[in-house]
Amino acid sequence: MQIMKKSLLYTTFLILILVMTPLSGISIEENKNDEKSFSNPKPASASVYNLGLKSYENGDVQSAITYFKRAIDLDPDFVDAYYNLGAIYKKQKNYYNAIRAFQKAVEINPEDHEVTFELASCYLEDKNYPKAKEYFSLIPTDFAKYNDAKQNIEKINRYVVIENAAKTGQTEVIKTPETQAQLLVDKLEKSLVETGSGEVQKADTVKDSAAPSAQNPTLPKDQEQLLVNTLTKPTKDSFKAGFKTVTGNLSGPAGIVKDSKGNIFIANFTKDSIEKINTDGSKEIFIEKVGISGPLGLAVDENDNLYVANYNGNSILKISPNKTVSVIVEKVIKPYYLFYDFRLSKLYATVQGNDSLVEIDTQNLLKQPITTR
Repeated sequence: MQIMKKSLLYTTFLILILVMTPLSGISIEENKNDEKSFSNPKPASASVYNLGLKSYENGDVQSAITYFKRAIDLDPDFVDAYYNLGAIYKKQKNYYNAIRAFQKAVEINPEDHEVTFELASCYLEDKNYPKAKEYFSLIPTDFAKYNDAKQNIEKINRYVVIENAAKTGQTEVIKTPETQAQLLVDKLEKSLVETGSGEVQKADTVKDSAAPSAQNPTLPKDQEQLLVNTLTKPTKDSFKAGFKTVTGNLSGPAGIVKDSKGNIFIANFTKDSIEKINTDGSKEIFIEKVGISGPLGLAVDENDNLYVANYNGNSILKISPNKTVSVIVEKVIKPYYLFYDFRLSKLYATVQGNDSLVEIDTQNLLKQPITTR
């Protein structure tokens, strides 16, 4: 009996591994734990499936997708075809289709814990935390990725607490140094994964590797403490000589920028406002609430127009010196940092919603005014 391993495996949350083990027309699937095989793919479907593996091996991903879909048409219960289809979509960050493929595979064989884990991972990447937690919770203790599933559930619990706190205005939950430090570690983990080589390896190489998982990197204790110390809210006594408190009583301060006249603008995330510190040191609310929802990044151009990354409003705003507010980009999910290039008159924004960098030509804007003050 020929044993077929899963064709597409993952070493981490985001990196996919490909194992090219063709199916014969009469081979049957057995999982890595040598459990009783679940399905016997039809010969015609197995042949098309093998063409999908060959196409993927040759770098022709679109043909691989076509062949796997055809294999499913010929045998609707072919779990590995759904699995490989989902794995390709996940690599492409097409989580909607990846979830559909993995979901079907789980429905056919609920005991395939590898598929269940990948389905949960897609839900987590898609920020559907309830579904991600539901499927991670189905991973049994004797499965190889049980600890990964358990740690992902802990991450989900942290994310949910922070999201709920942001919605209810309980910023003290978000501001606790321990919570912020753990979030920074989570981002570091994801960064380590996403900056990896992403090279295709054989399954046996991964299985026998004793290297620590990139999904669960460990930091030296002194570095963990450094993260906490760095994020702890300072007191006046904690500043060393050479530092001074310019202003206090801000509300979730985020982005900061200075215009050509020397005025400083600060985004108050919690109060949906922009605070202004004038050159004489006086402080005022420059603008509040008017179209602003969770401001983070700030930037100014050569005409002292202020740009705001409207994080909760999923948009980027432009505020003129006379406080005319307009939307210059909408439907940009969770914009974060902003940078204005004075030489090119272009605005750049990092977008957390789809992990991208956006370029905006500020000389050709279709501005949608909100109000004039």
